[in-house]
Amino acid sequence: MRILEENAMSRRIIDLSVPLENECPSNPKGYGPKIEYQSHKDTADTVISIFTGLKKSQLPDEEGWAMEHVKLTTHDGTHLDAPWHYSTKMDGNQRAITIDEVPLDWCFQPAVKLDFRHLPDGYVATADDVR
Repeated sequence: MRILEENAMSRRIIDLSVPLENECPSNPKGYGPKIEYQSHKDTADTVISIFTGLKKSQLPDEEGWAMEHVKLTTHDGTHLDAPWHYSTKMDGNQRAITIDEVPLDWCFQPAVKLDFRHLPDGYVATADDVR
């Protein structure tokens, strides 16, 4: 968790994001991200194929770039669900907004962080737990 503060009078921003990982416990089984890690050695041939005339011996230590190929859904890791995710309509009969239309200030408002770490994994918090 990262906490950023400009000064005592400014608002505090707390980074609650969860990193993307294979076997991420926040996703239902089979719906998590799939990450294929490629080492510097794995990608050397790819790098030289991009640059005409480049030889592997010209790469530092004959290495390419460390890379990851990532397959994910819009629900992997930490994310924000737009109103469009739930319905085509919002605010009565207005077209629901998509994620690129969500005002950024929606994400920076006063909030309360609830700590449920004392509850077992998989537990579904109830209204009484929040109270």
